[in-house]
Amino acid sequence: MADFTPDIVPVRPTALKPGYLAALFAVLAVVLGAFALYGLQQERRSTLETMERGARSLAEAVSRAEENVLRAEADMEALVGERLLDNARLLAELGSRQALSDTLIERLAAEHELDQVDVLDLEGRLLASSGIVDDDELDGWQEGLQRLFAGLEQALLFELDQRLFAVAVAMRNGGVVIVRASAERLLELRIRSGAGRLIQEIGSNKGVVYMVLQDSLGLLAASSDVVLIDPITGDTFLESALVKDSVDSRLVTFEGQQIFEAVIPFAPEGETLGLLRIGLSLDELRVQERRGRLQVLLLVLLLLVLGAVGAGAVTVRQNLSLLGDAYTRIQTYSSRILTQMADAVIATDPVGVIEVFNQAAEDLLGGDRNEVRGRRLQEVWPHEIVDRALQGEELLGAVCLYTNKEGGERTLAVSSSQVRNADGEVETIVLVVQDLSEKVAMEADLRRRDRLASMGALAAGVAHEVRNPLNAISVIVQRLRREFIPQQDKEEYGQLTGVVSEEVKRVNRIIEQFLELARPPALAKERADLAALLQRAAQTIEPRVLATGLRLQRDFNDVGAVEVDADQLQQALLNLLGNAIESMESMDEEAIKLAARSLADGWVEITVADTGPGIPPAELERIFDLYFTTKAEGTGLGLSIVHRIVSEHGGRIEVQSALGEGTRFTILLPRGC
Repeated sequence: MADFTPDIVPVRPTALKPGYLAALFAVLAVVLGAFALYGLQQERRSTLETMERGARSLAEAVSRAEENVLRAEADMEALVGERLLDNARLLAELGSRQALSDTLIERLAAEHELDQVDVLDLEGRLLASSGIVDDDELDGWQEGLQRLFAGLEQALLFELDQRLFAVAVAMRNGGVVIVRASAERLLELRIRSGAGRLIQEIGSNKGVVYMVLQDSLGLLAASSDVVLIDPITGDTFLESALVKDSVDSRLVTFEGQQIFEAVIPFAPEGETLGLLRIGLSLDELRVQERRGRLQVLLLVLLLLVLGAVGAGAVTVRQNLSLLGDAYTRIQTYSSRILTQMADAVIATDPVGVIEVFNQAAEDLLGGDRNEVRGRRLQEVWPHEIVDRALQGEELLGAVCLYTNKEGGERTLAVSSSQVRNADGEVETIVLVVQDLSEKVAMEADLRRRDRLASMGALAAGVAHEVRNPLNAISVIVQRLRREFIPQQDKEEYGQLTGVVSEEVKRVNRIIEQFLELARPPALAKERADLAALLQRAAQTIEPRVLATGLRLQRDFNDVGAVEVDADQLQQALLNLLGNAIESMESMDEEAIKLAARSLADGWVEITVADTGPGIPPAELERIFDLYFTTKAEGTGLGLSIVHRIVSEHGGRIEVQSALGEGTRFTILLPRGC
């Protein structure tokens, strides 16, 4: 197997590590959470400011309403006073003209909707009345009445209580008429439109916990659900707010609940009457804050989840990238190993569909590996050993013969194994096919060499022992031909001695061949053009080829130079060509082929082929043996000498033959240069 260095694919680190990504998202979550909390605080502050402004607006509305009520009360009091004054003057004028009796006064009081009418003399004694006179009340009016009696005043207006008004008018005859009227309508107006009513209405609204008007002595007005509230005295915040002209606010606890309280001095028409305290519920603010905190929490959780998911995604992506790189490297290594392996590797699924078919398998079995993938192995290599492997038999170096498309027979060793998954099911069947052809040929060649060496040594010993008597026979024959010539039958005698002499020479030549085989001459290697060497051998043998009516085909152009003993190699080629001619002498229009081609790794291949009758399989293994021949006059030395010459050049010779088709001798030689 050729050496190779696989390309190492470096794993590029990603720009962002999962830990960094998670930390980045965590920091982002903290920062965004901090901003969100700050935003919530700002929103809370803004909401409290809005509530404070709303409280100010409410206080101003209450103050303006109270001012309007006070002005309306003043106008009503003036109207009531003028009405009473007109009625009193009418009665005073009537009393100056006639005496006023109780009956008359009662009738006039009823007609003019007066509560009570009293008539007094200059001494302050009661002359007539439409009702029951309160002496204590009259005693309280004495100072004013004396001014009327003295003529200092013509009329006086008295506010007896919150429910009654009274007017006293002097009569011309010296008496005084006192007229009283109810202030119910004025009180109703005050109740309907006063600050207390507005405070109750505002206090009943949703979101307003309470609204009270309070002075240092106690409550002046309050919303309906307020019974008791902290006094101003002793509360520094309230005492400070009472002397200010602005709104103050604070968070206080009222009935166990924290609320927002705004405090503003209540000063209608510029006179401070007390503090207006407005308590507003913080429920909406709490809901907003809870919603905001929930949003912040969800945002932070979302960012953390995104960070975790992102980090996980980056981790998964990196792992996938690492796995992809590792898979690519393994695939590259496997592909290179399979490509560089000298043995054929074939992998199929359990039914024999080809999944892997390396270069060696392509070279050995033929077919393009990209085309055979997906086909059944039995279609590509129809052999019983394939069936055995696919049926589950695990082979170990099982030897079989395979004939390729060119007709060449190869000796193969097949090993197979099954790859199972975790469940024990067969997923893949792997076959490793080793081509033993060269090994078998080399072993056979080695055995031939050993046999030839042994037989050559034996032949040399025999030839040496035969050669001495043969020389004596040759000398005797020569003397007989010269010294012992018979008187009769001279011609026959000469022929017989000539035959003996020729046979001695022939035997001597055979002995020389034996000795040459046993003790071959040293090779005289030199650089030679192989095409020229083959051309010379072809030219030497061609007359003999033509004489037998055959044709010699040449195919050895551009095969380059080799380092060989040209004479001995030519002798080997002539022996092979001569054998081819002899095997085809009785055949017409046939051809002998002499070819050569370059092989990889510095080898050349020389082919001598004929289309003769072929060699029987039983004799094929013995053709290089010493003395083996199928010819009537053959010595069995020619092919042995060819084998010896090729072997001494470091090469080997192979033979392929089929009966009725011909024989092919293939010489494999190293270039040596």
